[in-house]
Amino acid sequence: MVHKAAAFAVAMDIDAAGLPFLKNMTPPAGGKSVDELRRISEIAGVPFIVKGIMNIKSALKAKEAGAKAIVVSNHGGRVLDQCPSTAEVLPEIAEAVGSEMKILVDGGIRSGTDIFKALALGADGVLICRPFVTAVYGGEKEGVKIYIEKLAEELKDTMAMCGAFSLIEITKDMIYDTMDGRFIDNANFFQLNDLNKISDEELYDRLLAEFPTWLREAKIKRIID
Repeated sequence: MVHKAAAFAVAMDIDAAGLPFLKNMTPPAGGKSVDELRRISEIAGVPFIVKGIMNIKSALKAKEAGAKAIVVSNHGGRVLDQCPSTAEVLPEIAEAVGSEMKILVDGGIRSGTDIFKALALGADGVLICRPFVTAVYGGEKEGVKIYIEKLAEELKDTMAMCGAFSLIEITKDMIYDTMDGRFIDNANFFQLNDLNKISDEELYDRLLAEFPTWLREAKIKRIID
């Protein structure tokens, strides 16, 4: 199929491989060993991308299997409860992988500012899906064009405000996190606080202050010359 389509790359989604209904498919879509992934990569004959990486160990296994790129993704948080957000794990994965593989990331990325944060945390690029569905249904070709232009302008403005005049100049020190140096998501917020020790009023105040989407927790630092 890959060869017939003349695909320039092929990707495999591994972040839901353990779900029972996938194992019961014909053929089964269960987990794959490093050797099996390597074999698939070799058969494909084009750059192989592994999606669903959430830790350093998995990233290094993907590299061992011959992957040219990985996608840091938790499948929208729908596969496993209590899993971390992609923003939490991206920096350490990027540091471990370095420049040996391209690193893409998804998960709640909706604006050019979100893209800026993802790049600052170590990604080479981002994946966006659902907003494009809305754009294409609402405005067809023109809707997609408008959304892409919106992302580009927002990214351009954020870069200018932060003193980055090219993508390569976007660095981690241009953002900072909250909650004592930790990125939080909807699940981790409750893990970080003992709800039995705080009042309903205090919990409500914390929710208002600390419950944005995962990328908006990484607030932008403006660089003033």
